[in-house]
Amino acid sequence: MCPSCGERLNKAVYRGGFELKSCPNCSQRAGRHVYYAQELFGQRRMADGSVIVQSWCGPCRGNKPPVAYVTTC
Repeated sequence: MCPSCGERLNKAVYRGGFELKSCPNCSQRAGRHVYYAQELFGQRRMADGSVIVQSWCGPCRGNKPPVAYVTTC
């Protein structure tokens, strides 16, 4: 649980509407929610054709360079 907001760390949380998104992996390592601009997560196409935002940030998925976090909870 995040000590600031009380939400689970292994679940993505949004701030500022959908502008900022927490990375569950980064958040669990930091012990509090770590937020990035949503566009840093990338997208994936599901079997039904819908497009969703990736759960983990690009660096945690291993395919993008590390970035400084935007904010923490």
